[in-house]
Amino acid sequence: MSEQPQDPLIDPATGRPWTKKERVKRALTRRLPRTASAFHWLRAKSRHYAGRVWYRLCSLPRTWRWLRFVAGAVRRRRREENLTVAVDVTPLWDPLTGVGWYLYRIIEQIAQDSEIKLRLYGPNLLRGPDVPGPVVSLPVGPAAEHVALEVPHDLVFSAGWFMGLLRGLEPLLIALDGNRILFAPNYFMPRRFLLARGLRVATIHDLGLHHVPETLQEETRRALASRLERSTSHARRLISVSAAVRDELVELGYAKADKVDVIHHGPGQLAEVEPTALPCGVDEAFALHVGTLEPRKNILCLLDIWRELKRRRADAPILILCGNFGWKSEAIQEAVESAAASGLVRHVGYVEQGELAALYQAATVVVFPTRYEGFGLPAVEAQLAGAPLVCSDLAVLREVAGEGALYAPANDPEAFAAAVAGLLGDAEARAALTERGRRNAERLSWRRAADQTVACWRLAARANGAGG
Repeated sequence: MSEQPQDPLIDPATGRPWTKKERVKRALTRRLPRTASAFHWLRAKSRHYAGRVWYRLCSLPRTWRWLRFVAGAVRRRRREENLTVAVDVTPLWDPLTGVGWYLYRIIEQIAQDSEIKLRLYGPNLLRGPDVPGPVVSLPVGPAAEHVALEVPHDLVFSAGWFMGLLRGLEPLLIALDGNRILFAPNYFMPRRFLLARGLRVATIHDLGLHHVPETLQEETRRALASRLERSTSHARRLISVSAAVRDELVELGYAKADKVDVIHHGPGQLAEVEPTALPCGVDEAFALHVGTLEPRKNILCLLDIWRELKRRRADAPILILCGNFGWKSEAIQEAVESAAASGLVRHVGYVEQGELAALYQAATVVVFPTRYEGFGLPAVEAQLAGAPLVCSDLAVLREVAGEGALYAPANDPEAFAAAVAGLLGDAEARAALTERGRRNAERLSWRRAADQTVACWRLAARANGAGG
């Protein structure tokens, strides 16, 4: 029996007649197969964009509240009655070296001051889980304020859009804070401080640019050559870490002596560190050198010194080299590997602070034949740990290490080896030198350095009639 033809006006699934709308839709679907999918796509897109518009409309009050909060924070910072100091803390976002530790210790001490306000500006003004933070926790206290904005994710525009906008507006936002002093702890003001109108104070750590330019990284050398003169001339006051650096600033025409405040560092980073076990493999009498293995530290000459010492004294201890290889160290690395293979030295690389304190305390003698220094923290750290010290006969080291060290010409291996040999053969001389070294190191204090830094800022403010 043949099937009856289906009525085109009846829905075969339900047996009811098609509505007019359904008949039109079926007719369009038969004639234009893509019409249905296009219709559904258009409807989905319309709903999506309508939802976004509605979300943005609902976000307007939240965005307005956030902008009011940002503006209120700026007004609050501008109304601060204490002396306000903008500090570039970018060095704390990288593994801490000498400049980073100097900055951290100074802020750590000043953070407890109730009569000053430190505004800490990192590499950007953003805070959040996706934004890199400092490698150490920023010091906290009534004086310290980390200036950073957290951008919510429910604003009228995307958080990424606002973050890009804030990065572009950083110089303006920093300027709006109205800080009276702008402090550059590492030679230069960052470009983000360009629009700020505060009085400038910069710390000059050394002038290796003029004394040992070949030992600097090319990028560092170019930056110093192009920006140092402008930084020193625009600064209201300068801080030098030693009288030797101050004298160099004056001699080279960067500043007059009455514009420079000499503020010594504190006693390094090991004053409060408990010694741990010695590094693996170090279990015998040894001499010690601490510092990055680079040309400025005079490592090739140091190896010659130790060869000469071995010629003079067969019982001379092995030399432990503590520090990583640095800039332009290819020839140094080859020489150190050769000396290590012959048993002259042992390179332990970078060690933790507890191990470093243990090395200082156990060393028979610490040698420091550096070619140039702005301060020379390893010398002070050795003295504080009670290690006999033989170092280069430089004006800055005589200033910093005082009578608590023996001195020898940096580039005279025979004279340097003779000084070390004489010390190794005289236990009483080592004990006396150790005692003088401890007394010398104890005169240095991060608290005193912080107080003198604050005094420098206040002097800069008073000289301009800015109060403080």
